[in-house]
Amino acid sequence: MQTEVKQFYSTVDFDVWATKSGLNPDEKYIIETYLDKHKKTVDAGTGGGRILLEMQKMGFTSLYGYDIVPELIAVARQKDLSGSINFEVGDVTSLNYEDSFFEQILYIQQIISVLNSETERKKALKEAYRILQPGGTALFSFISFETTTGGFIYNLYLIYLSIIRKISSSKLSIQYFPYNSHGGKFNLLGFLLGKGPYLYRYKVQEAYEDLQAVGFQVIAISSREQIRKRSMYSTLEEMRQQPIKGAIYFVCKK
Repeated sequence: MQTEVKQFYSTVDFDVWATKSGLNPDEKYIIETYLDKHKKTVDAGTGGGRILLEMQKMGFTSLYGYDIVPELIAVARQKDLSGSINFEVGDVTSLNYEDSFFEQILYIQQIISVLNSETERKKALKEAYRILQPGGTALFSFISFETTTGGFIYNLYLIYLSIIRKISSSKLSIQYFPYNSHGGKFNLLGFLLGKGPYLYRYKVQEAYEDLQAVGFQVIAISSREQIRKRSMYSTLEEMRQQPIKGAIYFVCKK
């Protein structure tokens, strides 16, 4: 993972991820619907352990979590009063876990979108596939490029960002967006200047193809909007007919 990203989460945004707690409704639904409480499960980019600590309360056992920021892992360990969750430092693009080590994997904090190069994103997906057992379940979420949430303002910003990139002769794809917030506050300066670090916004087709390319079988897709209505779609074609609001979620099998 790029040094710039690691530094951002260990300084500017550290307090945000160290103190976050609870599951949002879409996370809770997808976890309860597709995961088994007694199977070995890992949370990628666990931060301060927000998701795993809630899963522990829900009755999940055999939980693991990794993050590239050592300070966040230290916070997660402190919060786990039982000491039963296996928190460790790890890089999503190069993990120390053995092949097929987990029965279930969670990549639902849009961790793939944090990676700032196509090479890193593909390495991370290959690693996710490698550490999952055959027949295992993988949950992914990606920040959406084709979102309808922003409406006119979002489309206007796309034009603005493309102009900035042309003026600066940047070859960076328009799908790289400045972080929405810095330290829990709206990142106004970053948005005005188009400055990094960036989050990569995926097109639905692109995310689907990248997951398939490493071997995953996609069995369900939805954006946050449909999940909150308890709707998941089994094909890409069905999803294309729906408005995309919020993160895009994929349920996969190996």
